[in-house]
Amino acid sequence: MPALFFCASPIYPEGMVGLTDIENLLKRGEAVKAVTSAKNAARLRPKDPNLLDLLARAYAAAGNNTLALATYSRLIKLLPHHVKPLADKAHLMQQLGDMPGAEQAFRKALSLAPLNGTLLRMFAPTAQLTPDDPVVAPFLSAWAKSKLPKQDRMQAGFALAQICRDEEFTYLHEANTLQRSLSPWSIDNRHVEIAQRKAMLTDTHWAPVPANTTGKRPIFITGMPRSGTTLVEQILSAHSQVSGYGETTLPLRAAYSVLADKSGFKPAQTLSSQELTLIRDRYFQGIAHFHGPAQIFTDKTILTYMIMGLLHHVMPEARCIVVRRDPHDTALSIYRNYFETGTHGYSNSLADIARYMATMDEMIDFWRDKRPECFIEVSYEDLVQDPEPQIRRMLDYCDLDWDEACLSPQDNDRVVKTLSISQVRSPISAKSVGGWRKYETELAAFTHALGETEKQG
Repeated sequence: MPALFFCASPIYPEGMVGLTDIENLLKRGEAVKAVTSAKNAARLRPKDPNLLDLLARAYAAAGNNTLALATYSRLIKLLPHHVKPLADKAHLMQQLGDMPGAEQAFRKALSLAPLNGTLLRMFAPTAQLTPDDPVVAPFLSAWAKSKLPKQDRMQAGFALAQICRDEEFTYLHEANTLQRSLSPWSIDNRHVEIAQRKAMLTDTHWAPVPANTTGKRPIFITGMPRSGTTLVEQILSAHSQVSGYGETTLPLRAAYSVLADKSGFKPAQTLSSQELTLIRDRYFQGIAHFHGPAQIFTDKTILTYMIMGLLHHVMPEARCIVVRRDPHDTALSIYRNYFETGTHGYSNSLADIARYMATMDEMIDFWRDKRPECFIEVSYEDLVQDPEPQIRRMLDYCDLDWDEACLSPQDNDRVVKTLSISQVRSPISAKSVGGWRKYETELAAFTHALGETEKQG
C-alpha cells in the first residue's frame, strides 16, 4: 500500500510523468514501465523520497530485488529518522529469505518507533524474540498499562502471543477481539455467497470450449489458509519446469468478470462458447500482464475451490490440488496469525473458523459430486511425514517428470509473500502435526462449533 512521506505534490517538468502516473502503472501491473518512468523522474529529483519509494517498489514488482534493496538503502540514507523505508526494506528481505538482514533493519526501525505494533508484528516471525528482548520489553510495559492505541495494541497482541507462549491466548483473544471490532463479520453472509455460487454452477451442461492453443498449464493450489498450500506451491515451483506465481486472485476475477450481471451472476449454463472462452483468455492475459510468460506455473489463489469445476471446463489441461490439514491444527494457526483487516473476517473467532471450514467442505463436496475429475486432494500430514510418495503423486497428476529439487523446497529462492514467510525457508518437517493437542482447552470453542457443523452436515 503506498504511503508517501510528504503531502505536497511536486511540480514536474512538462512531459514528465508524476507520482500518480507511476502509482497507476504499478496498479495495472506495468512494472517495467513504472521502473522506466520512476528512473527518469528520479534523475531530475534524485532526493525526492516519494519518487525513490516508488522506484524501489517498481524494481521489486519487476523482480529486480537487488536494485530494490539498493534504492531502499538510498532512501534510508536520505531519511535516517523515518521508519517506512527501513520497514519496507526489512519486509522485502523477509520475502527473499534474508532473515538476518531483515532483523537488523527491523531493530533499527523499532529504535525509531519503539511502540509501533505493526513493526513488532512484522518482525516477530523473523527472529526468536524473548520477553526480555530490548524491543519487546517496552510493549509489555505499555500493554500492562493499557497505553497502546487500539491499532497498535491489536497488532502487538499477535506478536506478543508468539513471544510469550505461557500467556499466548490472553494476547490472542484480545488481539482478535480488537480486530473483529474494526471489521465485523457474519457467517450468514458466507452462507448466502455459497448458495449463490452453487446456484450459478449447479447445472454443468456447459457449452463446449475450443482447445487452448497457448500451451499454458496452470496448477491451481487451493484450500484453507494455513493448511499447507504455500508448502505445496514451494515444492512444485522448485521443479525446473514450473514457476511459482503465488496468490494471483485472477481465477475468480476472470470468471466473475464474465458471469456478473446487474442482478448478481448469470447461471454458467447460459454462457455461450465464446463467453466461456473469454474466462480462459482473461485469465491468461492477466497472468501474462501481472506475472510472466511461464508455460507451467502455480497459482495459489486460496478461493479457487469455489469455481474449480468451471476452470477445469475452460482449461482441461490445468490441474487443481486441494490441500487438506487436520482442522484443529489449521484453526490454531489461523487464530494465531494476523490477516489484513477485512480479508479473512472469520479468523477472529474460533467458532467462526469452524463454521467457515464447513462452507469450504460444502463447496468441495459440491464439485466432488458434479465434476470429480477436476481436482485431487493432498493431505498435509501425509506430505510432511513421508514427502516423496506424495510429491511423486502430485507431479504425476501434473504430467511432470520427477525432479529431486522438489524434495528440498527450502532451497527454492523465489519471493514468498504469504504468512509462511519463515517456514518455507526450512526443510519439510512434521513437527507441527498434532500441535493443537497442547491447546485442547483453549480450542474448546472451535471443537464445539466443529461438532455442530458436522451434525448439521
